[in-house]
Amino acid sequence: MFLIHNSPEQAPLIAAALVGACRMPDGWTTPTQPQTLGVLFDKLLGYKTDFNTLAPATPAEVGGIITDQQQRYELVELMATMEMMCRPIPAALQKSIDEWARSLGVENRVLLLARDLTEQAQTRATVDFYRLNWIGEADALEDPQFKRLLQQYGNAAYALTVEEDPAETARWAKLAGHPKGSLGKELSNFYEKRGFKLPGQIGGANAALAQHDWLHVIGDYDTTAIGELEVTAFMASASKSAGATLGFIGAVSLYETGLLHSLVTHSYSQTLSAPGGVESVVAAIRKGKNCRVDPLSDIDYFSIADQPLNQIRADWGLL
Repeated sequence: MFLIHNSPEQAPLIAAALVGACRMPDGWTTPTQPQTLGVLFDKLLGYKTDFNTLAPATPAEVGGIITDQQQRYELVELMATMEMMCRPIPAALQKSIDEWARSLGVENRVLLLARDLTEQAQTRATVDFYRLNWIGEADALEDPQFKRLLQQYGNAAYALTVEEDPAETARWAKLAGHPKGSLGKELSNFYEKRGFKLPGQIGGANAALAQHDWLHVIGDYDTTAIGELEVTAFMASASKSAGATLGFIGAVSLYETGLLHSLVTHSYSQTLSAPGGVESVVAAIRKGKNCRVDPLSDIDYFSIADQPLNQIRADWGLL
């Protein structure tokens, strides 16, 4: 996740790199871009600057100083996040970021999604997004049964239950029997309060998508648009999974511009640019940075479902 592995001393150069890559000759494409960067750099690195007037850096200048490959990846991912705030994404912006990525020796799944969206290939972008993000990483992509579901039901199989699975439903229904205040009971309440179907029920989340519902509960994030940005930001910051970062960057497009299509929701609003939106996301990034576990790879949530929710939060360093 961008900026969580950078030092405050690196902030001026990284900020200038973003200006060089993403601020077009006639200015920013949308005011949300410099607004978001201003809050990110202030709250995460303690660096205040005006991204409308800051002088740009060149790829050569940045590449000579930022030599760590992970930091280069994260810089390009932040550049791609600036693309996700645009509707449509200007071809000149994508070209600039692609040139920076080539100069820094970066090629990753985030750039693939950005290219799809710049070309307005939304159907292909949707497939790439769900196949390559944390949901696709949890799906049994090579399993013949899953391949059959994809062929028969289409992209919805990545995230939703498309065939009834009583055994899966029973597994999640048992959570209601856990003690009051436990993680399992709180997740059961989470579903009941919202009228959500359980995994295994047709139209409900599949097990891959439902994995993040545990984190809605543990992180105390709602299922509103800003809540989805918060939980995906937390996941990207806390996990080493490349799919987690793609999940957050794609969510910016889903909930800020609606340029990326969703298999789950059909509406969007200017969520990140709404008052307090960026601040909420930054708080989630900081919480993820402080998290002591990788929430996508370290935990079998059913094995801790009977534990008190507040104890889990304390053990994870979230209180």
